[in-house]
Amino acid sequence: MKKLRKQIKESFFNPIFHLTPLLIFLVLDEFYGMDTAWKISFPVVMMLILYVYYAINNTFTWHLIFTFMFMSVGIVSSIAILMPIPYFLQHLEEKLAVLTFLLVFLVFRKQIQKTIVRIVPRLIPMSNNFNELYRVIWALSILILFYIVGNIINNIVNRGQTILYHNFIQNIYLGVVVFLVAYEIIRVQIIRANLVREEWWPIVSDNGKIIGSIQHLTSLNDEKKYLHPIVRVHIIDKGMIFLQKRSIKDLIFPGMWDTAISNHVRMGETIEQCVDRTALERFNLKEFKYMYLSNYRNETEKEQHYGFLFVSCLLSDFKPNPTFIEQTKWWTLQQIEDNLKTGIFSDNFKTEFDLLKRSGLLETGKCNCNCRLKDVIYHQPNLTKKE
Repeated sequence: MKKLRKQIKESFFNPIFHLTPLLIFLVLDEFYGMDTAWKISFPVVMMLILYVYYAINNTFTWHLIFTFMFMSVGIVSSIAILMPIPYFLQHLEEKLAVLTFLLVFLVFRKQIQKTIVRIVPRLIPMSNNFNELYRVIWALSILILFYIVGNIINNIVNRGQTILYHNFIQNIYLGVVVFLVAYEIIRVQIIRANLVREEWWPIVSDNGKIIGSIQHLTSLNDEKKYLHPIVRVHIIDKGMIFLQKRSIKDLIFPGMWDTAISNHVRMGETIEQCVDRTALERFNLKEFKYMYLSNYRNETEKEQHYGFLFVSCLLSDFKPNPTFIEQTKWWTLQQIEDNLKTGIFSDNFKTEFDLLKRSGLLETGKCNCNCRLKDVIYHQPNLTKKE
């Protein structure tokens, strides 16, 4: 769960977090001057860099981009106050600098996004982060523009002498900044809490290494086919294989005969934990014994599978859970061979059946509880391939 929370935190971060030094600088400069703004905001920058580097390292490069933006705005603002400027723009130098940088981000959004995608590690799906970021930038740009226009009007009409009007604009500006920060913090926390309750699947590389994660319904409905780890356990006894018929409502291989125990590995879950969870859910099997056989890759209509294939042999009765299992049957090897080309078996099963035949683990005739498969499984610990 801790790993999942970290992955969600990286995949759906709070844009206010990365803009914090800039917001602190703007507010302090407005009320206490440039010197105070630098003295407080710069240490905040350093602390945030260290925090991101050690706590959420995968967003470190992303965070450095905003640190660079903050430093650039601060330097430009510091230089601008030393230069002659029209009276109606006085005391607005840092706001103009910030607005300019924000508008650059908005105008060149696509170019900046492509550049960042090349720089930032691909471990993080960045689409959510970009959308959240630009939504906040739009709100901040409108707020700063409102503040600048209000003060320009005051400077032109009243030559800046109407303190009451200036204070009114200043208070609205500060109030909206505080509201925006609080709103984003609460909103992101609610979204993250909802995401934790959903089922997330790891995204793995060609060699099975986790490189990201995605909500399972999003994955199945996305045009892109992601590679997900799955567990598959074949129950073999007396020369027969125990199969289940998948529900017609299933998104993958609906209505087809498939292995009795199969499931997607959840984010933060080990291969063994996924097998144990599935065996308990589907057949109420506790202390389930199984043996690792092989890894393989397969592509379906909606996704790609990185399969962990296991075999098992039961010595006791087991009862399918009707919530998950609608129909089961013991199939002889000859029955399977006769129907392989009829379209009633899943593509994964066809691949696995070939692996089972080549493994030499499919016994024929009577087992009498002394077959090689049972001897291997029940006299050694569960084995899985470690990636």
